[in-house]
Amino acid sequence: MPLILSSSKSRLEIELYRKKLENEHPFISENGGAVFVPKNYFSFQFPYDKELDEYFVLELGTFYPQIIEILASIKSETGLPIKGFFDLSEKELTSLSGLSPEEVALAKSREYDEPFIVEGGKREVEIIKRKIEEKGMNYAWGGKFHHLLGKNDKGKAVEILKELYENQFFLITTVGIGDSLNDLPMLLAADYPIFLRGDAPNLQSLLLKIQHLTILDGNGPLVWNEAILSLVKKLNI
Repeated sequence: MPLILSSSKSRLEIELYRKKLENEHPFISENGGAVFVPKNYFSFQFPYDKELDEYFVLELGTFYPQIIEILASIKSETGLPIKGFFDLSEKELTSLSGLSPEEVALAKSREYDEPFIVEGGKREVEIIKRKIEEKGMNYAWGGKFHHLLGKNDKGKAVEILKELYENQFFLITTVGIGDSLNDLPMLLAADYPIFLRGDAPNLQSLLLKIQHLTILDGNGPLVWNEAILSLVKKLNI
């Protein structure tokens, strides 16, 4: 069962976790900004956008310099105190994210998505969301940070990977596990979607749109493990 890491984190961050997990499967970075497929992973050729080190890369997102430009224009037009990863120092990010200085350096290596913070409440966030939509971009909430990205999401990236796996194995079953608003497109694309309801805001109305959804209370590895073992038992694998 291939474990596909799908995250709002950058490629370099995910590579760190893949190394720790000894994971050699494809992965999805920055809210579906790109799909990275190790070379020689599939036995057939498929279209891709570029080669990078040991990967074939399928790019779905908007390039980072343009993302930064758009966020700067939104800040200027609204007058709101917006700070993206690009603006924050490593010390500020360490304090905000709880990451180590080394991990923060990897987190700042963005390619398709800019996490940001804004002072204020729902009104300010709604103003920014409208501006993002006006500029033809997408907004996502990742649990700790707001995100500005192009017309990509985790669900679109998952659909691409599903097609590749189906071409290789013909019949596959997919499981998606998420715990935040930006995971919903991925859960919609999965055969067995599982939502870990830990510190997430009330998403009940949005979760109702996802068929066959399993909702578990809590978050973290113990609940993740419980979800997988329960499904393995259910499917009699």
